[in-house]
Amino acid sequence: DAVLSHHPGSHNVAGIGSSLAVNSVKFHFHGVSSHAAYTPFLGKSALDALELMNTGVNFMREHIIQEARIHYVIEDGGMQPNVVPPYARSWYYIRAPEREQVMQLSEWIGKIADGADLMARTTHEMEFIEGCYNVLPNKALSDIVTANMREVGVPEYSSDELKFAEEMTETVSKDDKIEELRLAKRPGWQDLVDKTIDTDIMYPWDEDFVWPGSTDVGDVSWVTPTMEFTTSTYVLGTGAHSWQVVACSGASIGHKSLLFAARTMAGSAIDLLTKPDLLKRAKDEFVIRKAGRKYVSPVGKDVKPPLELARKTAGLED
Repeated sequence: DAVLSHHPGSHNVAGIGSSLAVNSVKFHFHGVSSHAAYTPFLGKSALDALELMNTGVNFMREHIIQEARIHYVIEDGGMQPNVVPPYARSWYYIRAPEREQVMQLSEWIGKIADGADLMARTTHEMEFIEGCYNVLPNKALSDIVTANMREVGVPEYSSDELKFAEEMTETVSKDDKIEELRLAKRPGWQDLVDKTIDTDIMYPWDEDFVWPGSTDVGDVSWVTPTMEFTTSTYVLGTGAHSWQVVACSGASIGHKSLLFAARTMAGSAIDLLTKPDLLKRAKDEFVIRKAGRKYVSPVGKDVKPPLELARKTAGLED
């Protein structure tokens, strides 16, 4: 009937903003190897094609919508410089506010890769890794979660925990902290510059805002009413995916945040199970926001799970 989700954060809020849809794709270029000094004219450089593609995409950026994001890394650019690379591989993330926009950008980038092949006399194939939809917000569920947050109450922190938070804050420059707070757009963020942990429970301030990250919770939100909320898990001003986030999440302040979230989710679930009118309100809003659009999985039937990537991430390559 509905889904409740939690994500660690630096604020206590059941947001109603959206996120960027995304495609994760790899481009495998194939050329012909040769000695780069003696017989370069016999070689067809896969790396040349990859770099030409990247250059084309970088010129493309001027002509895409403001909210879109395109990131890439070169995973394989050849073995050594005295050999014309017969193989090269890049990995792209293509993001935009709507799934349809991601598909349009992906098609454009695919044509740029085709053009790179023409220039470098190479071939390539595109490997689809994964894709996600943008989050479909649900204010009705946000209201339920916010009420339960207030019912549970924010955690209380010991002097040792506050000291730990101070030490974590000292690892972030004041300028970086201000930029992180400004990016969050939280009302009254200026008052948090000298604080370590946000202990307020906020009403959502992000309606009609598109957050620049992506999440597979977005796919769930197109299938059933969904709410993902955050609780203050790490100190204010720390950047996402940083070592400070890891340290705070594994410390006692992170554990207290987890318990706060669990109790909030439990209370919200009870409300949805025992008060049919609340669930109906969430479902009605879900129908309105979908506006007749159908969810089609971005992952095709022939796409296999990226097990090698998972093994590499887990350090199990050997």
